[in-house]
Amino acid sequence: MSILVALLTIVLFLLSIALIFVVVVQNPKSEGFGSGVQNTPGGSFRGKAGFDDIMSNYTRIIAIAWIATAFLVGAVNR
Repeated sequence: MSILVALLTIVLFLLSIALIFVVVVQNPKSEGFGSGVQNTPGGSFRGKAGFDDIMSNYTRIIAIAWIATAFLVGAVNR
């Protein structure tokens, strides 16, 4: 069981580094809180995904993996 906890902790550490990197690399999409309510024309029909869209998807995937790994570390450590 100790080896499993060590492996999950290493995976959690690597996911943390990856999540920090992916968040830092992203460009800010808006300026301030008020821009979230603005309507951008052609929002859903933009064509090929750009760099920001791809990085946003990577951020979502890594964050979900981080949360799942953190729960697993907590469950195994009991």
